[in-house]
Amino acid sequence: MAHGVKRLLLVIACALIDSENRVLLARRPPGKSMPGLWEFPGGKCEPGETPEACLIRELHEELGIEAAAQDLTPLCFASHSYGPQEGDFHLLMPLYACRRWQGACRAREGQNLAWAPASRICEYPMPPADIPLLGPLLQFLKC
Repeated sequence: MAHGVKRLLLVIACALIDSENRVLLARRPPGKSMPGLWEFPGGKCEPGETPEACLIRELHEELGIEAAAQDLTPLCFASHSYGPQEGDFHLLMPLYACRRWQGACRAREGQNLAWAPASRICEYPMPPADIPLLGPLLQFLKC
């Protein structure tokens, strides 16, 4: 790879928002990079997959819920470079908001889940790429 050029990783994330204006966060389990940090559910976009299709697939795989594309609202995105210790890549992460889905959220990949009140979401330690998403999300939640 040319000097200064990194592999680009497209990860789609979702702020699931319940009727009490709480946001679902997932804690990265041991064995994964950045274990113990809290993040928005979502995952890597596969080649040829739209961001919405990726998110619908990931929410089903991770949480066992069904979401519809029309219920996903594009909110903001993060652009963050990770160094060699984290895998040496550049992350592009769109964040969608979703207030409607079918089913109950349950951890299907060994992660812990927490419904974070908007007033406390900044207290959860997060990966560096997730932190810039908090300001736009809090504005969206009208905090």
